[in-house]
Amino acid sequence: MDTLSHPAAIIVEDLSKNYGQRRAVDQLSFRLNYGQTLGLLGPNGAGKSTTIRMLMGLSRPTSGKAEILGYNLLTEVKKIHSQIGVVFEKPNLFENLTGFQNLALFCKMHQQPKSQIRPFLEKMDLWERAHDPIKTYSKGMRQRILILKALIHQPKLLFLDEPCSGLDPVSARIIRDYLLELKKKGITILLTSHDMEEVDELCDLIGFINHGKLITLETPMLLKTKYGRSSLQITYRTDEKIITEELTPTNENMARITTLYHEARIISVHSMEATLSEIFQKLSVSKI
Repeated sequence: MDTLSHPAAIIVEDLSKNYGQRRAVDQLSFRLNYGQTLGLLGPNGAGKSTTIRMLMGLSRPTSGKAEILGYNLLTEVKKIHSQIGVVFEKPNLFENLTGFQNLALFCKMHQQPKSQIRPFLEKMDLWERAHDPIKTYSKGMRQRILILKALIHQPKLLFLDEPCSGLDPVSARIIRDYLLELKKKGITILLTSHDMEEVDELCDLIGFINHGKLITLETPMLLKTKYGRSSLQITYRTDEKIITEELTPTNENMARITTLYHEARIISVHSMEATLSEIFQKLSVSKI
């Protein structure tokens, strides 16, 4: 598919999913351009996993439409599957095979050379354990194998469901660094996560879903500006002690800071922006 004629890797229009009388996803619409990373956030049961399963072609929408890599989600699912990589939250590896054998099997399935396996494993710091059975791997090691498995056929689009959930800091760091490398190579990524630090570091766009609706879709910086607090933290000395205060940047407070500065009482002034965790909590309780 010619990416020049299809600038958006994902185009979603009014996508909905019903389970009986319950609407799990309610008229979602958004675009994700090639090379961008989108993080879908929201409380448990908000509709994130249902959305990602529909976009992967694993669950048929009740209504609406979507294009994935220029292909119609409803009529060209097989073409989509051949060009996407998927990492589920629950592992689907062959436990009695080694890490190398697992990847070799998927190389054979996708008609890819096994020569790429060693560089892949070295990149994920797994080559020394390449010939050990998967059942001896830690959770973090298994997750790294799952990500490599999803990349064997060199997909244009990668779906990740909670890629670093419950992992030790070392494994999480290795995975995030590798995902940042993939971003630089132009791989488009859509992920779900509850890890705000991970989302802030990896994502170009963040979408908050609640009660099946897309509440907002913004860059991390715009989200912090739009929904967060804006304040300054100042530390200054009085005759008796050192005081730290958080102030809103009003004209009155700025004049006060200027006065303290001229009196040589200011020790430090820091800008305080909202964290994604604070915004997540605010949007998760918002009413539609």
